[in-house]
Amino acid sequence: MIIEKLKRIPVSEKSKKRIKFCLIIFLITIAIAFALFTVMKYQVEGEKQVPFRIGKVIVISSAATTDATNLENEATQNSEENQTEDEAQTQTEAENYIWNERVVQTNDLYIYLDKDENYKKDQVIRSVKIDNIQILENVKLGKIQVYMPNSLDDGLYKYANEFLVNSSLTYKGGAADNVKALEIGNQGGCVCISFANVGLGDYKSNEAQEIEQGGSILSQMNIQNDDLKFKVSFDLIIEVEDKTYKTNLVFDLPINELVGQKETHTEIKDFSKTIYKRL
Repeated sequence: MIIEKLKRIPVSEKSKKRIKFCLIIFLITIAIAFALFTVMKYQVEGEKQVPFRIGKVIVISSAATTDATNLENEATQNSEENQTEDEAQTQTEAENYIWNERVVQTNDLYIYLDKDENYKKDQVIRSVKIDNIQILENVKLGKIQVYMPNSLDDGLYKYANEFLVNSSLTYKGGAADNVKALEIGNQGGCVCISFANVGLGDYKSNEAQEIEQGGSILSQMNIQNDDLKFKVSFDLIIEVEDKTYKTNLVFDLPINELVGQKETHTEIKDFSKTIYKRL
């Protein structure tokens, strides 16, 4: 009876418009909430499926002597320009050492990309870029510089100005890995980059034996492990045939204590929480 009476109550045109307006507002609110939820979920989870993922990262930290003329060390250059006569005399005496070598502490990163077998469409890598390189926490002693592999025959890295990386480093997709040519296999492979501390100073000695390369030389210079620690961040941008994906990586380097050891070798395999986003 009550329902039948309510049905008989006339609804004015003004009330109809008000109900229609409220319904529209309600639907718009639901749509905005759903859109915001989708965006927030994407920011947290990223892409569910990507054609290539980081399989592992190998970090090798060590130390070596190198020709000081190869290094871009502004602090050293400025001090040489402003040195006094006494300091110049001390420098001349230092040239009489049997060993007077610049020491570089190196952190080489090898990033391996694997093909995701669950990705339904066949893709090939067009390029991989290491971009937006930032030193989040700097060393207590020295100066961090970033280097690409060199194109010469003697070793993978040469710490010379011509191989400095300013803000990004790009590897092109190729038939197979060729790090010296900055190429990565288009079905997956390895890209590498080196973060080097070039401002630790010189190793000076009158002992005739050969200098032992590696982290052992750091202990002879009274350098502590805490002096070497820094944090670096960069984006890894993977371009395939029709899409581009980006993820961010952060590393505390050197990962393990290096002073007194020849080198440290760390293999990181857990990238389950790595988020990939489409550009």
